[in-house]
Amino acid sequence: MMRRILVLAVSALVLTACVFTPQPTARRYLEQYDIMDPHPANFTICYAYGCQQSVRVRLTLAQWERIRTVFVPRPSDAAGERACIALAIGALESIVGPLTGTDGDIGGSFQAAFRKNQMDCEDEAVNTCTYLIMMQDDGLITYHDIYKPTMRGYVLMGWPHVAAVLKDKQIGERFVVDSWFEDNGHPAHVVPYKKWKSGWRPTHDDRKG
Repeated sequence: MMRRILVLAVSALVLTACVFTPQPTARRYLEQYDIMDPHPANFTICYAYGCQQSVRVRLTLAQWERIRTVFVPRPSDAAGERACIALAIGALESIVGPLTGTDGDIGGSFQAAFRKNQMDCEDEAVNTCTYLIMMQDDGLITYHDIYKPTMRGYVLMGWPHVAAVLKDKQIGERFVVDSWFEDNGHPAHVVPYKKWKSGWRPTHDDRKG
């Protein structure tokens, strides 16, 4: 009986705690989910906690143009580009959500654990990497490199959490792109790496901005 309880507990941890295998780059990270060469006319979105389910998405030229307009006028520095990236992630979610049935996704993992088509932080990290790569390949992201997602928290120190990472080419600083805390369609949070690693969570003021 005790062994069965232990197995169930470990399974639940893997399902809800966003455990993942680190990969050296964002593109390599996506390969473990069989996501290769994503582009607006053909990419994969995953959901259902730990990418248990996925669906192919094809955006029209008009839909992708909405993302391009987020970067108009073109940012003049890395900070401006990060602001555009945050908005573009939210815009992509608002377009992709109705196409995939994930438009009702609620921020966080636990309050919506039994709702259909919800996402945990692993789903969000995978999808964010996909969006970032598509934007980079289209020339929209030029001040940053896209790194593998990072994780914080351990079993004995709180629930693990994972999110995508950018590196500022000019100053070498890393930033975390985290869309998990907000409902579908809201801008992502772009937070300095060390601040995020220390346990950052959005405040009311962050959500207003």
